[in-house]
Amino acid sequence: MSVKDKLIILLMILLLVGGVYVYYTYTIVMDRMDEMEKQQYTHIDEVNKEFRDNLKRLDLQFIGRGKHLQQAQQDIVANTNLVNNVNAELTTKIEDVAYNLDEAVRTVNNSIAGLDRDLGDLRADVDSERRRNTRRLTDIEQQLTNLKSGVEELQSLTVIQKAKEQDAKDKAKKK
Repeated sequence: MSVKDKLIILLMILLLVGGVYVYYTYTIVMDRMDEMEKQQYTHIDEVNKEFRDNLKRLDLQFIGRGKHLQQAQQDIVANTNLVNNVNAELTTKIEDVAYNLDEAVRTVNNSIAGLDRDLGDLRADVDSERRRNTRRLTDIEQQLTNLKSGVEELQSLTVIQKAKEQDAKDKAKKK
């Protein structure tokens, strides 16, 4: 397996791990938002039930009594304010969670863009190194060819030299 393949596999693993992390974070945030929404409905139902029960009790006990009606009206206003305050708090928390989720998405997108740039740079580096290695291999092959030619020339010169020496020895023996 070449270095390029290893780098690509590593990058794919990193992208996969990043995707799993984003999905995991997204799931946790969505579960938390669902839980907060359920709590909000539960709280509103409890407040409304308590209000209705108290109002009914007051109506039955104090029909015609202005003082108790004023107290009931004040309780209604207090409960309305409480509901509005809780609603405002929950709205703020939901907006915070939405902002954090958007920020996480932006961060992941920026990370992916950075990985894409890095991958492009790595591809360019690998291509450059491949061209350089190809040139070196071609130079080595050319030098090897030149060396073979030189060896063949030396061998032919050696054979010619030995033949001349043999002829000289033969002529010396004949004389």
